[in-house]
Amino acid sequence: ENAAYAIGWLANDVSSCELIIEAGALPPLVAPLRASTEEGKARAARAIGMLANDDATRPLIAAVGALPLLVALLRTGTEDGTNKAADAIRMLAHDALTCASIVEAGALPP
Repeated sequence: ENAAYAIGWLANDVSSCELIIEAGALPPLVAPLRASTEEGKARAARAIGMLANDDATRPLIAAVGALPLLVALLRTGTEDGTNKAADAIRMLAHDALTCASIVEAGALPP
């Protein structure tokens, strides 16, 4: 949880995002979305959203399976968790392919 919090604060520009991704931080950031405290899920979602500020990282975030987990948090999380998940999804929704993946993950009601 604390690592996700720190990464969220460090991912404040493109070069930082690239370094964080190169260091292999994405899989460990997605893990708390699967099984963690509600605070841990919210922190992971925030960090993922911050990393999504970089165009190059968006497809990588989708590739590690973050989208369905963010959608699940959006639907069932605490107020903080749903807000952080919504922000992350908003940051990821910058191209048609990722938008389609977000819809496929269930972000929109049928």
